[in-house]
Amino acid sequence: MATAASVNAQLYLGITTASPVSETFDLSIETTTDTVEDTAHGDTIRSFIPTLASFDMSIGRHWDSAAGGGQLQTWALARQVLKFYLYPDRTAPTIYWYGSLFLGGGGMSLGLEDVIDQTFTGIPAGTVGYQHP
Repeated sequence: MATAASVNAQLYLGITTASPVSETFDLSIETTTDTVEDTAHGDTIRSFIPTLASFDMSIGRHWDSAAGGGQLQTWALARQVLKFYLYPDRTAPTIYWYGSLFLGGGGMSLGLEDVIDQTFTGIPAGTVGYQHP
């Protein structure tokens, strides 16, 4: 089994065609599944049934003043549904997460002696998938 550092991670977002998001420094995705208990009299161990699945995504990026640098904030304010593709390693193009989301959060961190950063939250707008050969 090969391990990898996340220096080559890449996120793609878009309404119809997803494009690379530049200047990311923190990308994460976590999936969860709710459960309900169905333990009955006579059982010797608790049992559960999976119900609804969800995911959480966080996106940290350095603000980019170039043309198009404010696109994520524009999408967040418009509550636009976006396609996403998250590659843990852009050199392994057959391994990725995919789905649709809204961007929540946004804004900027403007420390006196810091890089201007933006943070967004990916809010599910559908199911999430994971592709791994």
